[in-house]
Order: sequence, then structure tokens, then C-alpha cells
Amino acid sequence: MGPKLTKVQTTLLELLAAYKDIDDALASYRPLYLSLKYKPTYFIKKGHRRAKKEQTQFRKHLDYLKSRHYIEMKKEGEEQLVRLTTKAKYEILRLQFVLHMRTQRKRGWDRKWRLVLFDVPEIQKKYRDFLRKLMRANGFRMWQLSVWVSPYNPEPHLSNVLRYLRIEKHYELIEVDCAKCSPRLLQKFAEVK
Repeated sequence: MGPKLTKVQTTLLELLAAYKDIDDALASYRPLYLSLKYKPTYFIKKGHRRAKKEQTQFRKHLDYLKSRHYIEMKKEGEEQLVRLTTKAKYEILRLQFVLHMRTQRKRGWDRKWRLVLFDVPEIQKKYRDFLRKLMRANGFRMWQLSVWVSPYNPEPHLSNVLRYLRIEKHYELIEVDCAKCSPRLLQKFAEVK
């Protein structure tokens, strides 16, 4: 299953869920309960308490992300704007891929192998090393240094990560039916049936 998500990772995913679009550079925060127009005072007070609690909790999340350099805050007039940093955008894409692969492993095998081939140039060696670590950590097995195999479909999230790192032109994904699979390949994935 893999390790639990850290506080930063969970907070980033919650922030993304609140704003929906990773490429939206600026977003302003507005509490869920902006103006409650209930007549009974009980509901007004309860709504205000809930709004205040929600706003305090969200502020703590934002302060935490700011301290970890995942967001930048900017005041524009009366509005407080929040901008995701490149570090945050990358981390969100990576987390989406990790969560996608967890979901794929729960579904079971569709009798197809996915071969990921990449040839990242030496100039971008750090991305090549990162890609190998990402594959290994998410259930891929190395066939050769630049050929990795998985019984689970990594798309579309792997493409999103590679596109963000600008190395998508250096990789190919090939889907192979497992009619006549090599016993060696099946041994590499003993847990898959």
C-alpha cells in the first residue's frame, strides 16, 4: 500500500481540491459562510462560529504551506491571494501519480503489461534519476536501466509529471497483451495474478 501521506502532502491535496485548477496562478480565499441571513439568532451565531473555525483552520494550513515554501501569499487590495509555487505544483502532480498507482493496484490486473521506455539526455540527468526513483517507488520493476515494466496503467498522471518536468518527449509507454508472457516477467511480479 505504501506509506501514509505526510501533513504537507495532505494539506497540498486539500488546497488543490479547494481550487480545482493547478495552473490557476492566483486564487483568493473566501470563507464558505460569507453572509448568513438567517432570522433566528441561534443559527446566525452557529454559522458565524463555524465560519470562524473554518477560516482559522484554513489559515493554519496556509501558514504551514508558506513555511514549507509551497505557497506564496500576496495582498491585492482587500483580497489575500495565494499562489502555488513550482515546488507545490510538482508535488501535487507527483502525489496524484502516487495515489493513481495505489488505486490501480487495488483494481487488479487486466492481463496487460506497461513498458515505460525513456532516454533522458545526460544534461537532464537529475530528471532521469528522479524518474527511476518514481518508478521504483510506485510498483514498477526495472527490466533494463531505461526500460521499466508494470502490470498497472500509469496514465494519465505519469504524462502530467513528465510534461511538467519537460521531459515527455524522452519517454514512451507501450502496452503489451500478456498472451505469451515470459516466465521471468511473471516472476518479477509474483504478487500479480
